[in-house]
Amino acid sequence: MTWSQEHDYIIASAIDKAAHTKQYGKLGSDVYDIAFTFVLERSVFFLDEQHAGDKRLHIIIEKRGKKEDSALQKHFQQLCTRGTGYVSPERIRAYATDIEFKAKMEDVNELQLADLTACPIARYVMDLTRANPASDVLESKFYKKGGKRYGLKVFP
Repeated sequence: MTWSQEHDYIIASAIDKAAHTKQYGKLGSDVYDIAFTFVLERSVFFLDEQHAGDKRLHIIIEKRGKKEDSALQKHFQQLCTRGTGYVSPERIRAYATDIEFKAKMEDVNELQLADLTACPIARYVMDLTRANPASDVLESKFYKKGGKRYGLKVFP
């Protein structure tokens, strides 16, 4: 998830793990890598729109474990080297200069905000018909472009 106090927007990704496994099998790409890629892409789109050449995207990730953190760090480096299907490596490197892993106990504001918004987003994605007042509040905060919501990528 990306959040900016300056511009007041949210960019998030939700992956239906069961549907992903059913569609791509157990050897499909790691869901954390996929979600991270979507959030990074959408963040670059937003920064491009802001003509933010002087802006930097400081990425803070909650620690999950040495092996998992190392794998996501490696994935980030691959994105910076190869890009994605939608964003060139040059565009990523123009903004995303670093990635930092923080433990929950470090009490980082950005991670607290991510925790507060993750549950309403997950509930919204799992059941669009269920009443979800917190999600309704967040809706206006998602990054939009041309009237279309780009701030929430649901996959598959």
